[in-house]
This record gives sequence, C-alpha cells and structure tokens, in this order.
Amino acid sequence: MSNKALMWTTTFQTPATSQPVTLQGFGMPGKRPGQTRSPVVIFFHGGLFNAGNIEEAFALATALTDQALTDQALTDQALTDQENQAIVVCVDYPLAPEVKFPATIEVAFAALQWVVDNARQVGADSKRIFVAGEHAGGNLAAVVAMLFRDRAMTFNKQTILAGQILINPMLDALQTSKSMGAAADSPCRRAWAEYIPTASDCIHPYASPLHSCRLGGLAPATIMTTESHPLRDEAEAYAAKLLLAGVPVQVRRLGDSTHPLTSPLHPCFNNLTQLIRQVLLDKSTAG
Repeated sequence: MSNKALMWTTTFQTPATSQPVTLQGFGMPGKRPGQTRSPVVIFFHGGLFNAGNIEEAFALATALTDQALTDQALTDQALTDQENQAIVVCVDYPLAPEVKFPATIEVAFAALQWVVDNARQVGADSKRIFVAGEHAGGNLAAVVAMLFRDRAMTFNKQTILAGQILINPMLDALQTSKSMGAAADSPCRRAWAEYIPTASDCIHPYASPLHSCRLGGLAPATIMTTESHPLRDEAEAYAAKLLLAGVPVQVRRLGDSTHPLTSPLHPCFNNLTQLIRQVLLDKSTAG
C-alpha cells in the first residue's frame, strides 16, 4: 500500500471464502504526525447478491474523498485540506451462488475487522467508522451493524461504529412489501433464492434485518430511498422499526431514475454525496 496514493488496493484472507477478498481504498493513507484522522466508511457495492461489482462503488467513493486532487500536484495545502475528507474502503465481496448466506456476512464482518485492525495505517479514526451500501450491499451494511453490536467483545473500547448508511437496501428476503409486490418480474427474487437457498433462513435477522425483533443498540442509521424503487417500502419500514427500538434514524426519499442512486448519471447523485458527507463529517460522531 502506497503512503502517497489517493487510491490503493489490498486483500485479506478469511475462512468464509477460499479466495482472497479485495479492498479498494480511496483517501489519504498514512496520516502525518499532528494531522487529525479521518472518518472511514466501509462500502458494500450495489447490485444484487448474485450480481454487481466493486467498480460500481468508485464514483461515490471518489466523490466522497475529493478525488479531483489526483489531477493536481499534492501541495502541503492540498494535504491539509484533505485531512477532513473521509476515507472510503470498498469491499469486493463474493457473489452468490458461489458464496451465500451465512458465509457472505462473515466476509463483510471480516472487512470491518480489517479496517479496525489497520485504522492507523490508513489514517482512519477508529471512533468514526461507518458501514454503508446499496441494494444487496445495503443489506450487508445493516447486518454488519448488527454483528458489531452482537460481537462487541471482538473490539476494544476505542472502536466505535458511528453509523450505518443504507441506500435502497434489500432487507426482506420474503419480499412482502407493497412496492416489491408491484414490481413485475423483479430480479431480486432470483437473487434472494441464490443467496438464501434454505427457506427457513429467510427470516433470520442476519439475512432479513426487517424481520429482526431485536434492533436496540444499533448504530445510528441514515436510510435513503427513491420514489418508485421496489425496495423503498421495506427500507422505510426498517427505519420505522429502528425508531421504535430507540435507534437514531434519518430517512431521505429522493427522486427517480433508471440509474442507481450511486451512479453519477442519477440526477440526485450530488444530493446523495452531500447527505453522506454531512453524516461522515459530523464531529458529534467522534465519541
């Protein structure tokens, strides 16, 4: 990993899969002495459990880390300006049916563990760690937030999961919402079947967070949907359940497009990045 690059790649091994897992990082690794450390967001790319790739996360990652600096000489002033930018670590998680529930969530949790273990090396503030994702990635982000709560003994007291950012997340393997029911021949149905081949697992809280009966103690959530998206209703229903459980939640419903929200071609892409920046750089999350 280069200490001067604004984009870097690494891999880690986990027993959950036989193949190494790739992480693509954006932001300034190796902070200089005296510089403040940055919030870090672990991002699980969009698509479905059986489709999608890490490249789909790059536009959002570069927008959040002010990647325009790569086209300039990195002057001392540029580096000083950079210190308040977030670090984004995109996870190239394996797809179904080759890897499926529950192995996939263990890969996702291992990515969080890697970031915690290497926070100093990448210039990240261990008190301002966020998980985020779109579609299937939103499911993984929500589940990692649950695992962080349930496996708290794995981490030291200096590690804080400051928030979860869910973008049109897949949260209900039973697909019972009105908006999903109105979707004709949704590819989500096949994706869920390949990700969770055992029917009884469809209501497991680590598979379908919407069906969890124990949501207290989770990290604050920011949930973003779009007007006519099939996943809109389950995302907003999850927000309501989190609120009832005492979890701080903010919900934003944005405009429609044929493009995913994390695509720069979506008309609300700039709104999305601004909302996420506000969450990541909120100093009140620093513990």
